Amino acid sequence: MSFPHALAAGAEALLAPRLEQRILPGLERMQRALDALGRPERAFTSVLVLGTNGKGSTAALLSGILQAHGIRVGLYTSPHLMALEERIQTDGATIARGRLADLVAKLNTSPELSYFEVLTCAAVLEFAERKVDVAVMEAGLGGRWDASNAVDPAVALLTNVGTDHQRWLGESRTAIAAEKAAALRGRAAIVGAWDSEVETVIRAAADPRTPLSLASEWAVVSGVRGPGSGFREQAQGARFAIGDTEGKADLPLAGAHQLANLELALAGFAALARFDLAPPPSADAVRRGIEGVSWPGRLQWCTLGARPLLLDSAHNREATAALAGALDEMGLSGKLHLLFSCLDDKPLESMAALLRPRVVGVTVVPIRSPRARTLDDLAAAFPGCRRATSVTDALLDLRPGHPTLVTGSFRLVGEVLAGIGDTDGRA
Repeated sequence: MSFPHALAAGAEALLAPRLEQRILPGLERMQRALDALGRPERAFTSVLVLGTNGKGSTAALLSGILQAHGIRVGLYTSPHLMALEERIQTDGATIARGRLADLVAKLNTSPELSYFEVLTCAAVLEFAERKVDVAVMEAGLGGRWDASNAVDPAVALLTNVGTDHQRWLGESRTAIAAEKAAALRGRAAIVGAWDSEVETVIRAAADPRTPLSLASEWAVVSGVRGPGSGFREQAQGARFAIGDTEGKADLPLAGAHQLANLELALAGFAALARFDLAPPPSADAVRRGIEGVSWPGRLQWCTLGARPLLLDSAHNREATAALAGALDEMGLSGKLHLLFSCLDDKPLESMAALLRPRVVGVTVVPIRSPRARTLDDLAAAFPGCRRATSVTDALLDLRPGHPTLVTGSFRLVGEVLAGIGDTDGRA
């Protein structure tokens, strides 16, 4: 994947007035818009990826595996790290900046659509125009009223259920599970793993006409070795089996949680193959698809001058717990400085509690967002920390040769990537 080096301007400017419509319940606006556009989503097969964490990695892995089997694939994900165009890709290439601006402008005839709804319609139009065979669509928030749910999926995947976006989805995991599971429909709905707290709710909320199964019923993945240690990027070995098709691959995404994401992605591919919407799995193509995946901002090593940086977009409690576990596995706990920021709807205190014992110092910094946590709030969660007034100042203040973990928000990781030239100095 090749991300642009500058933040988008054209489409962002056109979308700016819709930011006040950031989250609007209901699918009626999307259905009207798709009707007016001539139902472009019916030109291709769709896979809907739902869940709290791991959606983007799962979607990217499934997209790569499909491409390696000769399938023309559209990939729609959110949020972006540096440029809005990252959200819409065809066969691994991001949509052209001018093309996205044109699509957004075309949707000016639907002023009632929210920011995310416009982008979803733009993705659907692009995929129809590019004649993709399969579109892998990541839900933005929830499921029941998410704009992506206006597109009928052939297969729906659920990674997990955590406690993010409680302001909109409900205070409890069971309430959140019901909102996500309401979009489990199609020819097959596949869940990454069951847990006792939400299984009953998911089964009750999912479409009763859709067979519901576990990823492990379609594919099995196991780690061959750990993700390595030290201050450089390393793939982790993975063994996979899809029916009688077995093989090994070097998974470029570190952390045990990525093995679970890979298993769900393979399950989605297996389901498509069973319904003749993809070819039978080839062990070599699966391996090439896995090894060709690049998904920035997920345990990604970069350098800024002589400063090693480990970037991870963990932005809620469950993602931070997965990050903490990965740091322990990689032998990095107690060896990293922390550069941290987050948005105001995130559980700052619980995230900080997971990170504080695993780092040797902390710098907190504000990010460019009206929803950013204040510097005072961030500093209160990390007693004794250093304060930086901007990401640029924070990066310049890092000690040469001292490895630093950057986490807490997609926006922070994106600002850091922009500040270092999109990892021109990858370790």
